[in-house]
Amino acid sequence: MYTIHEGEIIYKEIYGTANRQRFYVKPPDQNNVVIVDEENQSEIASLFTRVFLPQGYPKSVSKDYTNYQVWDTAQAFCSTITGILATQEVLRGVGVGDTSATPLAATVTWVLKDGCGHLGKIFFAYSHGSYLDAYSKKWRLYADTLNDAAMCMELALPAFKNYTTLVLCASTVMKAIVGVAGGATRAAMTQHHAVRGNLADVTAKDSAQETAVNLIASLTALLIITAFGGSLTIFIIMMILHIIFNYLAVRSVCLRTLNEPRFLNIVDTYLREEAIAKPCTVNRNEPVVLFGTVGSGLLVKALCGFRIKIGCSMKELAKRNPKADHMRSLQEVYENTNYIIVPCLYTNDIYIFLRDSARTDSILCSYFHAILFGIVICAINEFPLTIYDNPDNVLKPFPIICEALRQADWTKEPMESPCNKFSHEPSLELMSYLNKIVEKEWPIIKAGLERVGWDLKKHLLIVDEWRLRTAKLITNNIEIAPEDNKHINTNKVITFDVNDGKVEKKDGHAEDKTYTIEPESSDVVSL
Repeated sequence: MYTIHEGEIIYKEIYGTANRQRFYVKPPDQNNVVIVDEENQSEIASLFTRVFLPQGYPKSVSKDYTNYQVWDTAQAFCSTITGILATQEVLRGVGVGDTSATPLAATVTWVLKDGCGHLGKIFFAYSHGSYLDAYSKKWRLYADTLNDAAMCMELALPAFKNYTTLVLCASTVMKAIVGVAGGATRAAMTQHHAVRGNLADVTAKDSAQETAVNLIASLTALLIITAFGGSLTIFIIMMILHIIFNYLAVRSVCLRTLNEPRFLNIVDTYLREEAIAKPCTVNRNEPVVLFGTVGSGLLVKALCGFRIKIGCSMKELAKRNPKADHMRSLQEVYENTNYIIVPCLYTNDIYIFLRDSARTDSILCSYFHAILFGIVICAINEFPLTIYDNPDNVLKPFPIICEALRQADWTKEPMESPCNKFSHEPSLELMSYLNKIVEKEWPIIKAGLERVGWDLKKHLLIVDEWRLRTAKLITNNIEIAPEDNKHINTNKVITFDVNDGKVEKKDGHAEDKTYTIEPESSDVVSL
């Protein structure tokens, strides 16, 4: 019970946090209720909060929101100043202030510049669109770094007077990439910060913050230009600060969905220490400077010795002419899983072929399974990996298992044509043994991940769209008339060439062996 001077407090309200409170008080000897407002902050601070911060702040956003916005605001301030300084040189480059320049020439230059920018946007969205969610931190940092590089080119325009159009086109393409990558990753960050489904509100307030910062930075840049002209020193200082603030901004974000680097970090910690790493710990260790898929491939190869490809077509395996018995055996080994894992020791790839029923849990489990598979293959071939070859790890449970599998005979079979790194391939018994390990360990890992705060309802692994479906083949013999009267309906029939597909008959006709593929379930479309 609270007392304000005298009277009875009937209700108390708080707005978002305890900084703003409202009391409904019944004074003595009075029947009406009196409303008493109380705020623990100044009106200016309260106004600032309502204008620039999401409603319900800080409870309506993630815990890392404030740190991220501080650094993001600082980098936006520096970016605006460097942008205005570079714009001055762009205007000179297209002829502003030059009496010999014609409006037509400036217009043509501007149109070509914008056209190249549009093409750059389309191509980048096509080639890298699927990677922006998975590596939002990296591309957020890359976008702003690329933007600085583009502005450096624009600032150097006076040195390339004969190539102004070419330089402007190149810088505009770079800025177009910045627009796509920056906008997409900003949306991913905003979605992470909006913990109450208030995505639109967080986005709007972020826009308000950016607008205010740009206004202040524009006035600052105007003062700099008036006082110093096009100062190269100030440009370089602002550009360096811009990159540093961007790095600190993405480092402050604690994402709770699993992409490849974060998942690799978790599995590595689990195998070494039998502990589940917390989201903020993993985010602090996540590399944000990765060179595309090459960088990610190096991370997974360092842990398990292989690259891992998920959701690809089994055509990749069929190219190596595998035996039908072996492919049938793989189907039996993985009959109780939503995926099939096949290593290719010649190319250092592990393929994960997903069944049509595979969902997020199965995909994450298959990736964990593939990592263990790669480590075990390296172990039976005595290829050194730090996970079991490091003296600090040899007494841990998983390295002990690897050593036992290396010494056993039933785990490996000699390769028909050994490659430089491997001389043995895993046996079917080893695959079945790994299935049992994963079947036991994955539920433990999954429960631990959810307990420490990871979001397993979705994932950010790069997964292609091929899926395995079940079907059966029915053999038919179809008579084919001579060439001059050859009219048969081949709809929904797939013909496989067997000895060119034809067997000569005495009457001059030919017999063609065909196979009709029929689905085993009603949800599969007939061919």
